[in-house]
Amino acid sequence: MPKIAVIIPCYNEHKRLDAERIRGFLSQRPGIKLIFVNDGSTDDTPVLLESIRDASPSNVDIITQPRRKGKAEAVRSGMLESLKDTQTKYHGYLDADLAVSLEEFERLGGILSGNGNKFIFGSRIKKIGSVITRNEWRHFYSRFIATFIGYITRLDVYDTQCSAKIFHADIVPAFTSQPFHTRWLFDVELIDRIRKQHGDLNKLGHEEPLLEWNEIRGSKLRWYNFFRILRELFILRKYCRKR
Repeated sequence: MPKIAVIIPCYNEHKRLDAERIRGFLSQRPGIKLIFVNDGSTDDTPVLLESIRDASPSNVDIITQPRRKGKAEAVRSGMLESLKDTQTKYHGYLDADLAVSLEEFERLGGILSGNGNKFIFGSRIKKIGSVITRNEWRHFYSRFIATFIGYITRLDVYDTQCSAKIFHADIVPAFTSQPFHTRWLFDVELIDRIRKQHGDLNKLGHEEPLLEWNEIRGSKLRWYNFFRILRELFILRKYCRKR
């Protein structure tokens, strides 16, 4: 029975989703289940997902949303489905581009299961011994946004937007019971919901520097989304400061 479920939201990911790499990984990992959420894709993503499931039917589930609802709702829907399997102890999510590899995600899961914490977040910190490759402009405005997030929410999390997060089943209901109010910054809402319900984050889990993160071309994030993200900061101020 899988011990870790990985939610992977997909919207028109046919060109970026490395099916062969995923099939090879799953062939040797009976303890990991992938739950793909097809978020209203209009390309050949559904066909590609079916080919992955056909190769490892016991390790792959597919959730199909007829129309696009966004990454936040795709992750939430995947988590709700994942929780139905009461034998699965850990639930997490990754981006479909696998900028964080499945192997790196598995490493994070091993750390979490070994230390008994309730969550672990991957963190893109450049340091000796790690390989973090990313667009410098995106890194700049990401840190700019992160500074405001920290001021507004008082969350002591360095990299809220990293796509690799894993949670013990005990705390998943804290952030899945209601839809998120934001689209681009839902990770922040998620973390804040855990804090409000379970208390001090430092006593629940930690951030783990990634050994490898490689930015993949084709991101849905565009320069004009920066202004939408700024708007969502005000939404966060409204909801995340309610204690």
